[in-house]
Amino acid sequence: MDAAVKVAAAVHVGTPPGPLSDWIMREVHFHEFEGLTTERGAAVKSPEFSCFGHQWTVKIYPGGKDRSEEGNVAVFLCNESPESIQACYKIILKHPTDQAQRIYLADQLKTFGAERSGKESWGNSNFANRETLLTYLNNGTLTIEIHLRANKQTEPTSFVPSNPICNNILKGFNNEEMSDVT
Repeated sequence: MDAAVKVAAAVHVGTPPGPLSDWIMREVHFHEFEGLTTERGAAVKSPEFSCFGHQWTVKIYPGGKDRSEEGNVAVFLCNESPESIQACYKIILKHPTDQAQRIYLADQLKTFGAERSGKESWGNSNFANRETLLTYLNNGTLTIEIHLRANKQTEPTSFVPSNPICNNILKGFNNEEMSDVT
């Protein structure tokens, strides 16, 4: 018969990830979307915006990327900062007249590598069909919502053992047998 095993204490190496932050949302507007290039592999990049101390951009490929199916638009969220970050993200496109109608991409916690690392972006090569996206324009503008949340930064936990030297010295001073003062 096996005895039950109890964990006396956990030992952590490094700083464990903290709880996730609240969602932060940024709207990215691609004006005159219909007139953007439809050449396969040609990206249109948004200006940088800040979130969680990092700089971000959205890259949209109106003609799709090399891996995209014919007629599909690719959308990617890119970390433009020199440090990597773990974050959850959503890319949401809401119809301008029917907010319940939306195109949605959500993913689990991902590591966005440092800029130019080759692993700085996440998204989808087949986000939506271009003809469908054209019905989502509001006065010619395609508005994409970027939702982000990241691990809350916690203070690193450190182990500092107690140092009994002060108590030992005081005990020595107060000990008549050990002291040499006469």
